[in-house]
Amino acid sequence: MNYTTYILKKHPFQPETFISDKPYLKELTTAIVLPAAIVGVFVNLGLVPCAVLIDLTRLVKLRRYQWIAKRRRRTYVICVLRSLDREADKYTVQLLMAA
Repeated sequence: MNYTTYILKKHPFQPETFISDKPYLKELTTAIVLPAAIVGVFVNLGLVPCAVLIDLTRLVKLRRYQWIAKRRRRTYVICVLRSLDREADKYTVQLLMAA
C-alpha cells in the first residue's frame, strides 16, 4: 500500500502554501488557488482508486511469487526424498521444508 499511503497521508498538494500573506494579494491568490484546489480534489479522487489497484496488483504478484517459491522448494524436497529411496509423505516433506 505504498502509493495509497502516500496519497492519503503525506498530503502531496497543499494549496494554502500558495496564498499570499499580503492583504491586497490575498483575495487574488485565493481566487486563483481555489479552482486549482477543486481540480486537485477531483484528481485525487481519481488517483486513489488507481493507487489501490496498483498496490493490490503488487500484492497479488508478491503472493504468487511466494507460492511459486514454496512449490519449487516442495518439489525439490520430494525429488531429494526419491533420490534417497524414501517415501515422500506429508510429514517428512514438511519437516525437510522447515529445515
